[in-house]
Amino acid sequence: MPLPNYAPSSKEIMPVPKKAEVPPVYEPNIHDPTTRADLMKYWIPLSLDDKTAQKLLWISESNLKVSRMSEEVCPYPMRPERYEHSPQVLCKEGLLGQRGYWEVDYGGWVVIGAVYESMGRKDGPCGLGENESSWGVGWAGSCYHVWHNGENVAVELPLCNTMSIYLDQPAGIIKFFIVEGEGEAEKAVRLIHKFKTDLKEKILPCFWVGSKSFCWIRKKEGQ
Repeated sequence: MPLPNYAPSSKEIMPVPKKAEVPPVYEPNIHDPTTRADLMKYWIPLSLDDKTAQKLLWISESNLKVSRMSEEVCPYPMRPERYEHSPQVLCKEGLLGQRGYWEVDYGGWVVIGAVYESMGRKDGPCGLGENESSWGVGWAGSCYHVWHNGENVAVELPLCNTMSIYLDQPAGIIKFFIVEGEGEAEKAVRLIHKFKTDLKEKILPCFWVGSKSFCWIRKKEGQ
């Protein structure tokens, strides 16, 4: 039987979803980006994976913010991928065969960085920068400390409430920056430290959060 003429009301018309931003096709042997404008070409949207969050950490703001404002335990279910002791959380998105750039606002005592997806989360040195499978940076009270494999390097730069990471997984490059400036047009980066290594596996963004501290992944302007 033929259907009668039917025109959907405005309430029934589904909105057209925004297209996901696709990172540039990987081109080997390019110069490292050094300005924020160049780094922004490799921006990747991130979201925190609450399945990996240690139980002292609270996830909010559409999975963009992780906080530890008290020692109250969040009632997460036990999962094999969850950090047991280190107050850390990973992102859902990883990097393999590509470049990526992201920025993080923070307050208090935090370390931001990147880890191999296969890094241990239960026993042994699981903290960000404590092992050969992770790289991290954080403000240490008077300077920045960069961590890898249990060793740290002190870097004298002014305190800034936004840090960022550029990662080129195929080339084995990890760069940590501070992001300075108030308005979007005035923002600029200053290099804290660069690692050049052999990144053999998929890399995930990671956050270590101390007491009364937070990290908030920034959205790209206009998103």
